[in-house]
Amino acid sequence: MPSPVVKPLAAILCVGVLLAGCSGDTEDPATVFATGLVGALGKVRATSDTRVAVEYGAPARVRELGERFRTLEGYGFGTIANSAKLVDEAIGVDPGAFDEGITVGQPPRWGAVLWGDYDVAAVDERLGGLEIERSGQDGATLWTSGKDLEIDFDGPFVGVVQTNQFNNIRTADGSFAFAPALAGVEWVTDAGDETLAGDDRISGLARCLGDVVAARIDEGAGAAGVREDGTEVFCLAADRDGVEKELDGDVPSTGEPWDELLPGARVEVDGELVRVIAPGRDGEPVGRALRAMTTGDLRTFT
Repeated sequence: MPSPVVKPLAAILCVGVLLAGCSGDTEDPATVFATGLVGALGKVRATSDTRVAVEYGAPARVRELGERFRTLEGYGFGTIANSAKLVDEAIGVDPGAFDEGITVGQPPRWGAVLWGDYDVAAVDERLGGLEIERSGQDGATLWTSGKDLEIDFDGPFVGVVQTNQFNNIRTADGSFAFAPALAGVEWVTDAGDETLAGDDRISGLARCLGDVVAARIDEGAGAAGVREDGTEVFCLAADRDGVEKELDGDVPSTGEPWDELLPGARVEVDGELVRVIAPGRDGEPVGRALRAMTTGDLRTFT
């Protein structure tokens, strides 16, 4: 899972009126592939697995934002974040160049997809050279290098990804999906009628976060993210007075006062949720709220 110093998950742009909880004006997405977190949730099937955890990122934008935001590199494709360079060298896919990415579920049952423009034909040619089983799928190509959840240390992606992240790959114009089992690919490429955007808890937390470039939503722990200006934000189903009281204390995992980790934090109520916002600190790496989520510290508020 992501942290400000470790690549994520070994798991946003305000979209018009959909994000009524966001403040400020928004600009049109940079490309047709950029939809924001709520839009991304609308492309993912809602299941008992996908509801457990969501990791979202805008990789290309994070890359553009520079050094302070390097701690967010890998959000949206955390299961291969540590192998991103190797993936690019092996099959010509640079995960950090995509507009958006989302990973849902948790090991061993998860699925991921990257959205953006890439050279599909060139990638298909590289995959074909690995003699992987392939089949056509509604204008896309499904590549199968292993059985569901199988870990094959003699397989075609040894030395590229850590274990079974590429058992199934789906290439198509505008999207690159992958998972250790076929079901994971289907969750993120064939959403059906019931999507995560229709889940009141998950979509409510996404709207509460607002315009963020990296985010995580965890079952039972709320949501956290970072906005493009470096603002730290997390949202919880909790009591405002209780949250304010906890913020006067210390971070459980480190003993550091909350007002040192998130100086200038303010507490707001957004419907049934409580939102904590802290301004970014000039010149310092972002991702402190996300770190508090990965260490379990946000659970003290619920």
